[in-house]
Amino acid sequence: MNRLSLALCAAALCFIALVPSRTAAATLVPLPAPAESFDIGFLHVDRYGSGPSSIIIIPGLACGPWEWAREITLLSRNDTVYALTLSGFDGRPYTISGDPFDEFSRNFWALLDARKIERPVVIGHSLGGTLALTLAEEHSDRLAGVLALDGLPVFPALAQADASAREKAARGASAQIAAVTHDQLVAYERVYMQQIGTLDPSLVEPTAALEARSDPKGIAAWISADLSRDLRPGLVRITIPLIELMPYASPSPYTQAQTVSFYQSLLLDASTASVVPIENARHFAMLDQPEAVDAGIKQLLAQAHP
Repeated sequence: MNRLSLALCAAALCFIALVPSRTAAATLVPLPAPAESFDIGFLHVDRYGSGPSSIIIIPGLACGPWEWAREITLLSRNDTVYALTLSGFDGRPYTISGDPFDEFSRNFWALLDARKIERPVVIGHSLGGTLALTLAEEHSDRLAGVLALDGLPVFPALAQADASAREKAARGASAQIAAVTHDQLVAYERVYMQQIGTLDPSLVEPTAALEARSDPKGIAAWISADLSRDLRPGLVRITIPLIELMPYASPSPYTQAQTVSFYQSLLLDASTASVVPIENARHFAMLDQPEAVDAGIKQLLAQAHP
C-alpha cells in the first residue's frame, strides 16, 4: 500500500491531532552539495557529479531529493545525477495551472533537450515511479531504463475501477487534503510514516517534518492527477528495461508471493518489466533497506548499459 492508499482509505485518521513520537529523531543521510541548481519550467533540478552516463531521480509525493540522498551520493561518484523537485514539493510553491503530469512531461523532455542528455536512466519513487512509467510510454527511445520503487501504472486500490470511479476518488481525495493547515499536514505525514512509510520509528519525525514542507494544494493536485490515471494501456510501448521494486513487510493480509503476483498483473503488458521484492521494508524502502534498493539500481544499470 502506498501513500495514496492512506489518503483514500483512512483520510479521517490522518488529520486528527496526534501525540508526537517519543522516539528520538534519527539523522537522515545528508544530501551532498549539488554542482549546480536550475529550473526548467516547473521543475527544479539539482545536478550532482559529472560522469559519462546520466541518471535522473524523481522523488515521491511531497518529497524532495533528500529521500534519495544515499543513492545520489553513491551514483554521482561515477555518473551525472539530476535530482528533480516537482512543483509544490519540498518547500516550493505549486504554480501549475494545467494537468501536472502533462506539464511534467513537457518539462522533462525540455530538460533533456536543453542539457543534451542522451538516454538517461530514470529512477522514481511512488508518484515519481508512476511519472517514470509515463515517460517510458511516451519515448522509450530516449531513455535507457526505468526503475520504479513502489510506483505503479494505476493506483492499486482503483485497479478494478472504471474511469468515472477513478475521477470521483480523485476529487474526493484532493478536496480533503487541499484545505489542511500546516499542523494538520504534519499530523497526516506522521501517521503515514508510522503506518505505511517506514519500519524505523526513529525516522517518522524527521521525514514527516520534511514532507510537511510541501504545499497542500500541490499535494492535492498531484493526488488528483495520479488517482484519475490508468497507464496500463500504454505499457506495451515500453521497450527498455523496467524494474519495479516492491516493498514487503509482515504482518500483511497477503503473502509476498501474492503481492508480487498482483504487481506483475498491473505490469503485464510491459514485456520488459520485472518485479523485485524488497523484504522487511515499507513504502520508503530506500530508508528501510538501502542496500537492497542499491542492488536493484545496480541491476537496472547493468541492463540499461550492458
